[in-house]
Amino acid sequence: IVQSYFLAKSRSFLSGNEHPKPKGFSG
Repeated sequence: IVQSYFLAKSRSFLSGNEHPKPKGFSG
């Protein structure tokens, strides 16, 4: 679970999103 969240954040950051919004997560 944590790995998935971390991966999503990493992908969002690489995409160029300063404030990513993962699914089912606020922050």
